[in-house]
Amino acid sequence: MLMVSACSINGMGFASSEVIEAQGARIIRTETYGVALRSSSDDAGVTIGYSWTLALIPDCAAAPPPGKYSFGVSMAGIRPIASVRRTGGFTLDANRRTIGVMLGFSEDAIFSEIPRNDSIVRRLVLALDEPSQSEFHQTPEHGACG
Repeated sequence: MLMVSACSINGMGFASSEVIEAQGARIIRTETYGVALRSSSDDAGVTIGYSWTLALIPDCAAAPPPGKYSFGVSMAGIRPIASVRRTGGFTLDANRRTIGVMLGFSEDAIFSEIPRNDSIVRRLVLALDEPSQSEFHQTPEHGACG
């Protein structure tokens, strides 16, 4: 019988999160311990050990309110614009971006894709040590004639 004493799924469970307001965005900082499963097609995988994730999401009505969350916070239906993850332990990734295994320490950054026929200008300042100092601005780019 397999027993997992500490696990989380998509940042919920044995995890702690903090939602921080930033200029033009919200930052979700999440720490997980034990087994952490991720099921998003952009970032599917499992980590056994420790993970620290900083995800920048749009400042919209569906975004979770600022504050601390003892068992994580759900980002269901909200796609991060950018995220940085630090992991320590064993990680298995099986998603569009990465297929592989890692043992040790890793730090990765993921930026969301812009749809093929869209043109967008993004300005992102991601302050990992002071998330409230992060900035995000996004403007659709139009041709010279408008």
